[in-house]
Amino acid sequence: MKARRFGITVVAVASIAAAVGAGVAQTGGSPDWLDALNARSEALNEEHRLGNHPQRRVLGAPGDGWREALIARSDAMNRHYGLGDYARQSARSSSTPDWVAALNARSDALNRLHGLGDYTAKRAPGARK
Repeated sequence: MKARRFGITVVAVASIAAAVGAGVAQTGGSPDWLDALNARSEALNEEHRLGNHPQRRVLGAPGDGWREALIARSDAMNRHYGLGDYARQSARSSSTPDWVAALNARSDALNRLHGLGDYTAKRAPGARK
């Protein structure tokens, strides 16, 4: 019984594959959806100057102060989110690993930003959403 069912499955799959293969052969080698996808990709690459287009923008070396700017940005974000040297709790007074404290700080900041958790606007009893 299992062998017969397997044989029928193999014949069905082979028939479908043959039909798809014949359809592909009639259209010149690739299905219409693939041609459309490639055309869209090519147009987006040209619009955004990606791929091998002659107008592709070549990035030069970063300016002299790129590293200092990156450090300043990192420091400002640490200050804003209370991380690193600006942590709200010191590692000496807590057994919580730094990564957990950073994850909690990030979660709290996102909750505050999007009005979730403790920052959800309180509704009057019986008010509809």
